[in-house]
Amino acid sequence: MAVGPLWAIDRRLYSPQADRSTADTPCVPPASPRQPVRRPFILIVSLLAVLITRDVGAQLVRGTVRSVTTARGIPDAEVNLRDTAGVVVASARSDAEGHWRIELIRPVGPLRLEARRVGFSRVAADAAPLSPGDTIEVEFQLTELASLDEVRVTGMATLNEQRLADAQRRGWRVYAPDLVAAYRDRAADFPQLLRIIGTPSLYVPRRSEECVRSSRNNRCLTYIVDGQVMGQTIFVLPNDVHFFAILQAAESRATYGNRAPDGAIAIFTRSFGDRAALPPR
Repeated sequence: MAVGPLWAIDRRLYSPQADRSTADTPCVPPASPRQPVRRPFILIVSLLAVLITRDVGAQLVRGTVRSVTTARGIPDAEVNLRDTAGVVVASARSDAEGHWRIELIRPVGPLRLEARRVGFSRVAADAAPLSPGDTIEVEFQLTELASLDEVRVTGMATLNEQRLADAQRRGWRVYAPDLVAAYRDRAADFPQLLRIIGTPSLYVPRRSEECVRSSRNNRCLTYIVDGQVMGQTIFVLPNDVHFFAILQAAESRATYGNRAPDGAIAIFTRSFGDRAALPPR
């Protein structure tokens, strides 16, 4: 009596109805869970790469930058494309052989191309309007400028350099700094410096309390130190003098008026830079 219930269970589990229902269902092998995601993703990425790298409407401008003298390519030259308003729409730099390439994705109107490089002249040229898909070749030939091996940088002139240039421009009789530097160590005071250098138009006294007179009118000259009127007698150390000038009566009156009516000795003292420029003794 345990067989009856077991047989009933077997008939219920393996009845023809159950076999018929399972026979209508197709047998499909289980698919890998990654395949439906991987293949569409790879296909989409490949299609986008083809669309990006192969734009049939792109405009291509390319060429070479060469030297007129050697006909060799010029590396690192800058090539600019400008529109009619002068705005740079694209730019590129040449490679080691002078080749350059610019690709325009969107259409533009008439273009003006220019190439430039340090040490070479700038060259510009107009190009015809481009249609979608056009390619044009442009070769620039740049002329080499003067050699840049030696570059001299000059700053603003010092105050005494400006004073010396002004005195020479006015036509004064200037005793230059190199002449003064050659004799000032031999003099104890400025009148002795005048005697050592030699000033034919002046009478130089032996005593310091006497004035220096002009040989033309026998009148005392006025001392001018760095543009300041000091009088007819003054004590100036020769080592402090950078250069000096002798002014005739007309020249001194034109510059200093009645403060120096009979002529003048304009002394310009040395500044810190003038002292440093002198060789050590």
